[in-house]
Amino acid sequence: MGEFIAEMQERLLPEYEQMKNFQLFTPEQIRECVRKRERLLLNVTKSQISIADYLDFIVYETQMHATITEKEKVTGMKLRGLKTSIATRIIRMYREMLVKFAHEKRLWNNFIKFSKKSAPQEVAGIYEKMLSYHGGDPETWTSAAMWLYEYSRLNVTRAESLLLRGLQRHPSSELINKVFFDILLKEAAQADSKRTLADNTISEQDIRLERVMAIYRNSLNHITHWDYFLKLLEVCEDYPEMTVDLQGAIIEDMQTKFPRKPALWDALAKRELRGLHLADLNEYMRSKNNEDITGEPSEKKSRLHTDSGDSESERRVWKTRPKKACIEMCVQIYKNAVQCTANQEMWNLYLETMLSLSRNHKTERSLIQQCLANALQDGHNSKLMHAKHYATLSMILGNSDNGGEACVRILTEALEFDQSLRMHELLMAALIRIDDEPNVYKVFSQVRRTLGAAALPIWQSAISYYRARGDAQSRRRLNDIFTLACKETWPEFVDLRCSYLRYLWHEHSPTKARDEYSKLALQPPMSVQLHREMIELLESSKLRDLPTIKSWRMCYEFMATYFGKTEPTVWVDYLTFERDCGETKNISLLCRRARSVLDADLVPVFEEKRALAYIGAVAN
Repeated sequence: MGEFIAEMQERLLPEYEQMKNFQLFTPEQIRECVRKRERLLLNVTKSQISIADYLDFIVYETQMHATITEKEKVTGMKLRGLKTSIATRIIRMYREMLVKFAHEKRLWNNFIKFSKKSAPQEVAGIYEKMLSYHGGDPETWTSAAMWLYEYSRLNVTRAESLLLRGLQRHPSSELINKVFFDILLKEAAQADSKRTLADNTISEQDIRLERVMAIYRNSLNHITHWDYFLKLLEVCEDYPEMTVDLQGAIIEDMQTKFPRKPALWDALAKRELRGLHLADLNEYMRSKNNEDITGEPSEKKSRLHTDSGDSESERRVWKTRPKKACIEMCVQIYKNAVQCTANQEMWNLYLETMLSLSRNHKTERSLIQQCLANALQDGHNSKLMHAKHYATLSMILGNSDNGGEACVRILTEALEFDQSLRMHELLMAALIRIDDEPNVYKVFSQVRRTLGAAALPIWQSAISYYRARGDAQSRRRLNDIFTLACKETWPEFVDLRCSYLRYLWHEHSPTKARDEYSKLALQPPMSVQLHREMIELLESSKLRDLPTIKSWRMCYEFMATYFGKTEPTVWVDYLTFERDCGETKNISLLCRRARSVLDADLVPVFEEKRALAYIGAVAN
């Protein structure tokens, strides 16, 4: 073993000579490199070798390769021989490692990643070996094929052959079928589209398109997922005129397999906005079918009939239309869709597209706004419109003159089939906008009884509304609502109790707020938040008289009583109060109480927080 390592080190001598001659490293750095490599070589030549042993060597050599590359850039010297020597050693180490650990896919991927930069001509062979171990993964086949295709266009035949092998093993793989489809389509786009032989002969491009169609037809026997068809259709849109037949076939199959799928109608409608009109495609397909009936030569089926001298406009399938026409055709498809597929998902897609047009298009604004308004009205009439679109409708009507009454009417009708909280919120907001106080209170009362704790936003809206009105009746309503809120036992309603204390403090008197607090502090649900709210109000008064201090201390006593077992911060805050505003003689007693009341595992937490609070006070 020692002789082998010595031999390997001897082979490395030319590298060290170059490092020295080019002054890339100091003599000490070179000696350290020799020692490091000797240790690494020893690890990879022992009887029981792990992946880590190989990876340590590879990582070191990779770092050395990167360092030399950087020095090459800095010095301007050409160090290709040195880099090649290191890269060759890394590749050899990968090969040895993969002989022993061929089941580790990540090692193959790392090897390929390195080889793509250092020895790209070797990558195809590495992929072939990898496939013999990991051919069960379709991604391996597509990665290999894409590398062959992208590395050199001359490899297209090898890439296609590789994908055919992949399909034999994974006939139902969407990934392999999609990549194969993409490659063949790119090749067809670059092929000659002119007829140069006899009249009944098709072009090279037609032949390649027939191969694309064959791959697609073959995949139909194995793949039924919607996303696959949509991806193929989107790829075809990159070559709109060339792929007319493909688009027609794909859309026809989609309509057959997914006739009631909302996403199909959505895709067809959005194609109208991109100028790919279904009417044009249908017209072309009918014309093609008529040619079949009249006995037109089959070789001409895949293309429009044009001589080489025909103008571009004469052979275009997709007619150029103004933006207005595109929008109208898009809307018409959506209208057909919501009749054929009457569900909320379809209406959501329709309305989202109209909203997107409204936001993103500066031309044809009046038409788009009218289409949006019609869609919202039709969606409401269908009783399938989502609450988020009622919010949009409410905003539009709220910003228009005399739209408030119409908004209330529409939302009231919608509540008959959608009793969600969001719909009640929208109706409440609409009523508040037109200041319909009786109905505001009516909606509040209904929601309070039916939705329980979930109705908290409605309570908050009602409270804000009546506080803003400010008249005598509103103040009575407000007191009634706060009284009801304080009687509720849901934990979420603690916020309303805190709001009530603030309201009493600022709108009535601190005394009334303190009296109400003393009652609420005893009513479940218990909450630290309520006591802290009262403490903040007392602090804001800036008073330090005996009644205020007494009320202040009572807040901390309530917290210590109800939460002292599980909340160390309660005791720390209590101690801070006694230190700064109360009586320092109480501090030692409070510390003993805290240690005895707190759970045993929380006592160290309390001591730590108490010490930090003391240090902070001293620092200040």
